[in-house]
Amino acid sequence: MSIGKKRRSTGRVTLADVAQLAGVGTMTVSRALRTPEQVSDKLREKIEAAVNELGYLPNLAASSLASASSYTIAMVVPSFSESGCADMFAGLQRVLQPAGYQIMLAESQHHLEREEQLLETLLSYNLAAAVLLSVEHSQNTRQALLAAKIPVVEIGAMRADPIDMNIGIDYVAAMYQLTQTVIASGYQNVGLLCANQEQWIFQQHLQGWHKALLRNHMSPHRVINAAQPASFSTGAQQLPEFLLAWPELDALVCASDELACGALYECQRRRIKVPEQLAVVGFGNSDVSQVCQPPLTTMTVPHKEIGIQAGKALLARLNDQPWQPEGSLPSTLCRRGSC
Repeated sequence: MSIGKKRRSTGRVTLADVAQLAGVGTMTVSRALRTPEQVSDKLREKIEAAVNELGYLPNLAASSLASASSYTIAMVVPSFSESGCADMFAGLQRVLQPAGYQIMLAESQHHLEREEQLLETLLSYNLAAAVLLSVEHSQNTRQALLAAKIPVVEIGAMRADPIDMNIGIDYVAAMYQLTQTVIASGYQNVGLLCANQEQWIFQQHLQGWHKALLRNHMSPHRVINAAQPASFSTGAQQLPEFLLAWPELDALVCASDELACGALYECQRRRIKVPEQLAVVGFGNSDVSQVCQPPLTTMTVPHKEIGIQAGKALLARLNDQPWQPEGSLPSTLCRRGSC
């Protein structure tokens, strides 16, 4: 006598369990969960009561494979501590969550190979779309995303040849305006402090910096690009390096507010008067830039608006609606007491 092989139970509540408790078929439960407007109010309430009683959680991966569609969007960022990451994520959520989409967040740790591996895994989940907080990728990543034929939006900085859609600010123009403001304020010996960030953004910062210095017939050689993260401690550690290399320094442009505030703290420790002896400016207009002492002159980067616009672009494409690029979003100068 042959004995049939019995499938081992995982203990997970299934759609069939919900259907049995509600006294309906599994197709009816599936329809009520996917398109509740197609089910009567009385039946929907009965099914919802069964779902709540059993604690049923839909298997999203299985349903997306079965239907060849997904409500999952992957967002890959270089680092969770990247400037503006939380605000851009919040902007995306504000648009995409009400439409039923969930965002899966992953960190590439500033490595192109790591980003490539992450996307290879994430694409196997039949993603609806992908968001990349970067405009620098390996050729394999670009090819894989193009082959996936899903909407892709690169956010943060602008790029001439994006994979698909691109929403961000013009870092060259923003850094040029910030540096030009410092020079126009009368400072003659200006330095630039950058730290571990996307190479593409560093290059754009550097391009804007060089443009401002050279147009004013000033030397652009006072630059430090630290290997450490763009943090308060890095800003504090690098200020002595600047003063040792260039004791004539009278203004410091920082690629992030965190670096600038760290430099401000070190100025206070060394009793360097800001801005009388040394002007310090930042980039990003984070919360800390408004409450440090003195308040920080900085460039506003509309991180949340970038996320909102990216969400709207994805939603348009996912609904087969046209999307037209509008160019870079504006960044504005905030003049405060540090310069």
